[in-house]
Amino acid sequence: MSRQAGSVQGKLKLLQITHDLDLGGLQQVVLNICRSIDRERFEVAVLCLRARGCYAADVEALGIPVHLLEQQPGGVDYLAFLKVARVLKALHIDVVHTHNTQPFIDGALGAVLAGGRTVIHTDHARSFPDKRRYMFAEWALSHCVDKIVACSDHTARQLIRYEKISRGKIVTIPNGIDGSRFGIAIDREAKRRELGISRDGPILGLAVRLSEQKGITYLLQALPQILRRHPRTTLLIAGDGELKESLQREAAALGLTDHVVFCGARKDIPELLKLLDVYVLPSLWEGLPMVVLEAMAAGCPVVATDVGGTSTAIVSGKTGLLVGPKDPAALAEAVSTMLDSESLRAQYTAQAREFFQSEFTAQTMTRRYERLYEGA
Repeated sequence: MSRQAGSVQGKLKLLQITHDLDLGGLQQVVLNICRSIDRERFEVAVLCLRARGCYAADVEALGIPVHLLEQQPGGVDYLAFLKVARVLKALHIDVVHTHNTQPFIDGALGAVLAGGRTVIHTDHARSFPDKRRYMFAEWALSHCVDKIVACSDHTARQLIRYEKISRGKIVTIPNGIDGSRFGIAIDREAKRRELGISRDGPILGLAVRLSEQKGITYLLQALPQILRRHPRTTLLIAGDGELKESLQREAAALGLTDHVVFCGARKDIPELLKLLDVYVLPSLWEGLPMVVLEAMAAGCPVVATDVGGTSTAIVSGKTGLLVGPKDPAALAEAVSTMLDSESLRAQYTAQAREFFQSEFTAQTMTRRYERLYEGA
């Protein structure tokens, strides 16, 4: 597909299409593109298919309009792509950028109907194989778009293996974040008091959706072994989700209530990262997790599971430590090794910061997308 004639001489009109702008890695990518894109070359808008979300105000504060697709009461809107086509025509959009499956389906079909648009799609990773109807739809629609972006080489391989998408159609662009948000200083003692952490020992933590994907149960199972070597450790779990109550019950059953703090979903993640001694991400699957990039930017050492594209950023033994998924003993050993040595943590964080600055800033990511938007 190709962009409309007439926009070449002026700004390209770009529409980002997402489910919503709520808390999440995909949504952060959209927000960071909005923050970093060259506004002299691109006029940007965002279309949310289901809801606006908490980041909508941040996007609008940049002077970028956020549109919510007209909602159909009760049930799935199987004709949403017709509404998307009308939006594309009304806004005179040149370039459509979709994020994950439903925006891909509705955005690509809408662009076909509207005609003459450049279409870029980003797959932010999931557990493959996905539902067959989704994989078939994405294979079919891959023939109607200009490029499909994978957030890691692992995701690219999954798309080729499971969806049979042409290698020539796929390009890898790692996620990027605004590192300047994490270059802050905090009053650690005041933050401890705010979070109700009275113990003066090391603090482990993570800030994620409390879902099966994040593997938090394995971190809880690892904590008793960690406490044997570092008995004054506290685990801080920031986030909300469907497993919150079951994880709280599990912590109680393991006798960990005094060592685990569930602080709910929060927007002060830069401050939390400055408080943590080790960021632990025990996921079962990932794309390229934004939380890992945030920890790298904040100078917080990382222990994570070697899944998906995590190893794109965390090179084990250089920018952090990686272990296999679903292995509480290995997770406990890696975390304890980090806590044993302040110099080791300092070594990893220094190397992680350098790697982050070279590969994972929002500016680097957005420049790569800009080249795709312009057909390069």
